[in-house]
Amino acid sequence: MLDRSQKFSNSSPDPARLKALLAGPEGRALLRLLQADGGAGLRAAAEALRQGRPEGVREALGPLLAGPEAERLTQELEAKL
Repeated sequence: MLDRSQKFSNSSPDPARLKALLAGPEGRALLRLLQADGGAGLRAAAEALRQGRPEGVREALGPLLAGPEAERLTQELEAKL
């Protein structure tokens, strides 16, 4: 799996564009995968982000993004950015 943190480290995608992508079918499917643990990973990632700990975000979301479906969805979304 690609290290997505490096891919986007030097760019700031437009928030409106991100919102539109997450509202689309791939975004909704990815959000469902990210909520597979009842939202615990997303909450942990948000807390790590608030604390300025990007490694904590990767740790929290890594297991949820490890499967082939998540890989496919993230690649499709990245292609649309």
